[in-house]
Amino acid sequence: MLPFKHPFSNRNSKYFLKCNFLAVVNDGIAPPQRILFPPEKIRMDWQQPLSVGVGLQNMGNTCYLNATLQCLTYTPPLANYMLSLEHSKSCQEKGFCMMCTLEAHINQALRLSKKAHFRYGRQEDAHEFLSFTVEALQKACLNGSTTLDTSSQATTLINQIFGGYLRSQGTCQKSSCPLNWSGSTFLFIQTVTSVTEALEQLVKPEQLDGENSYKCSKCENMVPASKRYTIHRSSKVLIITLKRFSAFTGGKINKDVKYPEYLDLRAYMSQSMGEPLIYSLYAVLVHSGSTCNEGHYICFIKAGNGFWYRMNDAIVERSDTETVLNQQAYLLFYIRVSCCSEKDSHCRETIVCFLVCSLG
Repeated sequence: MLPFKHPFSNRNSKYFLKCNFLAVVNDGIAPPQRILFPPEKIRMDWQQPLSVGVGLQNMGNTCYLNATLQCLTYTPPLANYMLSLEHSKSCQEKGFCMMCTLEAHINQALRLSKKAHFRYGRQEDAHEFLSFTVEALQKACLNGSTTLDTSSQATTLINQIFGGYLRSQGTCQKSSCPLNWSGSTFLFIQTVTSVTEALEQLVKPEQLDGENSYKCSKCENMVPASKRYTIHRSSKVLIITLKRFSAFTGGKINKDVKYPEYLDLRAYMSQSMGEPLIYSLYAVLVHSGSTCNEGHYICFIKAGNGFWYRMNDAIVERSDTETVLNQQAYLLFYIRVSCCSEKDSHCRETIVCFLVCSLG
C-alpha cells in the first residue's frame, strides 16, 4: 500500500495516480489516532438552493486561476463548509490562511452580485495551481499539527474531500511472494481515447522481466514479476487530469478523449466486486491554445440549481450536458453519487483520487 503526498509531483509522468487517506475500514490501513474533522459533518449535496454565482475578472493572465477556482467553488462538500463560515469563526492563524482566503472567495462568488478580482500575473498551469491550492488548504487545516500520525492528518476536512489510497501489488513469478513496492508510482500508456480506457490501463498488470526484473526481498533473486495498481478505497470527489502538455517542450496534445457524465469506479478498485461506485460529472476545465505557456482557460460547472454554466472569466452563460461532454477537457471533476441517505454512516466514506492520463 502506498500513501502519496502530492497529486502532480512529477510532470514527466505520462500516467500518474495520486491518493492520500480516508475513512476507517478493515482494509489493512492503520486507523487514525485522532479525528480532526467529523466525517458526518461533510454534506455531499448542496445545502442551500443557490443559483450560479458571479464571473471572475481576468486581471492579466489569470484565466487559469479563474477557471480552477470556479471548479473548486462548485464542489458541493467544500462549498457547503465554506458557506457556513465555520472555519473563520474559529481560525487562530495570525498570518495568511488559505482556508480563510478560499472561504471569503466562495462566499463572495456565490452570494455577491459583483465580479471578483485578482492581481495581475503570468499565465500558469491550472492543474499545478489546483495542486498547490489543495496542499495549502490541507496545511491550514492541520494548523501546525504535523506531529500527528499520517492517518490522523488525513482526517482533516480537506483530506476527507481530497485524499485517498492507491494500492500497489506485485507477485514474484518464481516464488509467488507478495512484493512491497515503493518508489515510482507512474504508469506509462501509449494512447488513450477515453477516460474508461485510461482507467483500464491503470489496473492492467505490468510484467517486469529482463533488465526490469525485480529483486525479491523474500527469495533474494532477480526474478520476473507482475505489478498492478488499484484504487484501494472509494472516493467522494474524483479529479481526472488529461495530460495534454509535453513535459519537455510544453507542446500540447490536441485530441478528443471521451468522458462520461456518470462513471462507475468499481472495476478499478482493489475490491472489484460489489455495488457500483457511481460518480457524477460536475465541472470540466478546458484549455485552448497550442502550448502550456499560452492560451486561455474556461470551465463548465453544474450549479446548485442543477443547470450547467459556461464560465469564461467574467462571462457566465447557460450551457447544456451535450456541450459539456464534447469538450477537449483538461481537468474533469466528478462527485460520488450517494447510494443512500447521508444518515447512513456506510455512505460517508471519503476519498479522492487525482489521475493524470497520458494522451499520446
